[in-house]
Order: sequence, then C-alpha cells, then structure tokens
Amino acid sequence: MPARIETQDGQVIVREDPRSLPIAASVDVVVLGGGVAGLAAALAAAECGSAVLIVERGNCLGGTATAGMMTLFYTPYRCAHGIPRRIFDRLIMAGGAFPGEVISFDHEVFKSVAFEMVAERGVGLLLHTICADVIMDGPRVCGLVVENKGARSAVLGRMFVDASGDADIAARAGAPMMLGRDTDRKMRPMSLLFRLGGLDVDRVLDYVRAHPEDFSRDPNQMLLDVEGRNIRIFGFFSLVEAAKREGLLFDDCHYFRIEAVMPDRGTALVNTVRIYDVDGTNPEHVTRAEIEGRRQQRKLLEFARRFVPGCERAYVLDTASHIGVRETRRIEGDYVLTEEDIVGGAHFADSIGVDSNRQNPHGPRHSPDGMEGAASDIETRQLVARLFTYEIPYRCLLPRNIEGVVMAGRTISANHAADGYTRNQPACMVTGQAAGVAAALAARAGGEARALNLQEIQAALRGFGTRLHRGELPGS
Repeated sequence: MPARIETQDGQVIVREDPRSLPIAASVDVVVLGGGVAGLAAALAAAECGSAVLIVERGNCLGGTATAGMMTLFYTPYRCAHGIPRRIFDRLIMAGGAFPGEVISFDHEVFKSVAFEMVAERGVGLLLHTICADVIMDGPRVCGLVVENKGARSAVLGRMFVDASGDADIAARAGAPMMLGRDTDRKMRPMSLLFRLGGLDVDRVLDYVRAHPEDFSRDPNQMLLDVEGRNIRIFGFFSLVEAAKREGLLFDDCHYFRIEAVMPDRGTALVNTVRIYDVDGTNPEHVTRAEIEGRRQQRKLLEFARRFVPGCERAYVLDTASHIGVRETRRIEGDYVLTEEDIVGGAHFADSIGVDSNRQNPHGPRHSPDGMEGAASDIETRQLVARLFTYEIPYRCLLPRNIEGVVMAGRTISANHAADGYTRNQPACMVTGQAAGVAAALAARAGGEARALNLQEIQAALRGFGTRLHRGELPGS
C-alpha cells in the first residue's frame, strides 16, 4: 500500500504501513560501495572463494577514480602491491595508465577494466541502487534494505564490507562515529573535478619553465614528466591574484592546479574547485556544493582562457558525475590510527598492509579553514613533501559495538590528522583488500571478523603479493 498523509494530534504526518520485502540476493559477502575500496574488497573476497555482490549507487565501478574523475593516484608505482598493483597493471596493459612517481590514468578505461575484473571473478553487481537501511539481528548486521527502480528489497549476506565512503552501514547500525576534525567536526572541502580540452600544452609548459617563482617549490606538486605522461602543475599564483583583482575568481581561490595533463590530447584535469563549510552526509549541503562547484567551474574556465598562456581556446571537456567528498564519518574502531603512528613508523603486529603517501607532517592537508595555496600556506608553496610508508592495523577496520561488518576506505578508524593520509585512493585499496579477505574468511567460518585468526588473514593477503610491514617494501 502506498504511503499516505494523515493527521495525528493536530500534526500532519505521513504513514507507511509495515510491509514484507522481497529478497533480491543472498550471498556470502555483500560490499556496499563500488569505489576503489569496494572494488579491491570484492576482488579479494571472491578470490578467497566467497560469493560476492557489490551494491553501488552509480553507473560504474571506481567511485572517486571514475565517477569522481580523480585520475591520479598519489603513490609511486614502485610502491604498489597486492590487488592494487594488479589493478594498476591491468590499466597499464589496456593503455589506460602511466606509471611513475604518481600514476595518472584514463577514467573511461578504468571503468571498463573494473567491470572486466569483477566479471572474471564472478562478482555480482547491483548498480543504480542505494542502501536505505540495515537489517539487524541483535548487534549483528545480517542484511541491507536497498532501493532502486525495481523495488524496495532486501539483500542478505553472511558478512558485509562497508565501502560506502560515508560509513553508511556502520552508522545506521549504531556504531560510534567520528565526524570531520576532532576539535570542531568541520570537514575538508569538497571539489568538483573537470577536464579542459583545447590546450596547447607546449605553451603552458613554456610558461611554467620560464616562471618558476610562480609555482610551488615542491617537486611532488610540480611534476613535469612529459615523456612519462605524468604532469602536475600547482601555482600560477601571480595570474590568479591578477584575476582576483579584476573580480574574476572567487575569494577562496589562491592557485590554479592542473594534473593528469595529456600533451598529445591537449587535455588536463582541473583540481581547483574548493567548497568549504559543507557536510557530505547532509543532502542539502551536497546539493549546494554541486551548484557552487559549477559556478566556480565557469570562473576557472574564463580565468584559464584569459590569463594562462596556451589555454586561450580551452573548453570544458567533461565534469565529474558527482561532487568529490574528502571527509565525512569515520568509525571509532578497536584502534584509532594517529598521525604520530604514521610519521613515527609505528609497527603493528596486526598490520594488514602498508601505504606509501607523500605529505608534510602536521600540515593542514586541505584544511577545513580555507586558505589552501595562499601565500601563508607554506606547506603547499614552499615545503617538499616526504614519502611516508606506514602500516595499517586490522583493528582500524572493526567498528565498535556491532558485528558482521568490516570497514574499507576512508571511513576506517583514524583521527582527522591521520585521515589526511588514509583517505587517499591507494590506501583505500589496501584497506579494501584486507576487508574483503576478512569478510570472506568470517563468512566461511560462520563467525565474526573480530574473532578471526590474524595469521590466516595475513597469509591470505601475502598470497595476493601484499606487503604487510614497512621493511617489506623495497624502494619506498
């Protein structure tokens, strides 16, 4: 029966009668979210012998890498291992990725490769589908209520991987959460990524080389590997300030940043839109961010055409399918990873993998307060980021107070400062493959992820070529 309007105690309410739900699927492991974390989780669980289903809200796999159009992995190719390395290698074989000190790639090739890889492992897909609620048996998650064009239905599983990006399963199940910055819950800014076409890249590079003072001093921000097709440019500071004096650019814009530049195609990804004071778990905020992102996009296009040599004929080639959300909810897990752990090279006996990430320790890393790239932002303008290889403990994947769920991606248990490292896509794939393994082993044993034998998890991960501890990754 459809929902109906009623009046109760003088108040207008909408009543929806209880109803039974059809079961759309029942599998060993359900992965909510098909981004890079969910993709790695599904491949790992399937390789461990589980029947796996991915539930994804969009029309493709890859999440931020594809629909979000973040076509650059900020980790050296030499540091990739395990299932992430397999994904990178498949992209390279398909002519869609360019390995070096970073890994730039073609997001359309990524979409196709991701579909191919899950099909080869027999992973089921349910696209254009959202999670509306969780189904609980005491403290244990045993199913999801999902909605799509077909119907409102149930998806049952023995275990669940929460790769939603916003901890949707864990939050709905009642697990304790951290939100945003530890002190005030403010979150890193959102971005709307887009690509420019029609660029004369040679002229752009001529300007960059002739005006080194106008760009970041960090060679990691200024990658000019033309032959390797890994070009990243952060700056144009004086041009931005000139445009702002004319009232062209928005107040929070202090630089122009292009990356994944393809000289032969005349294209570049623009990663300059910044939207502050928004919460990715608030639909009104996300709507406002999408609109504001388009407004900033128009201004950045006009800036490029008028001020940047080589961009006079630029046009918007395409725009990310959805706004890029850097930070929302994170679980409070059995262990909370800190930046001190990362910078200090902490060793964890229960490490499920290492990530390698370039950062300036204790820097703001997309501060919620704005001023990113401004003259006062010494981190991005003058300092040289260091490469940190750090271990991620299994306990960070286990939400407190609930069972049946393992976390993957940027929602793992880490404080705001550590999240500046762990939210990045390579780290999300590392935690994703571990979550997939743990979910598969728990489903097979008929027990809980928290009770698993750690050595069994680590042995399965080593079977994928995963490096568990810092000393196992040569050349990092």
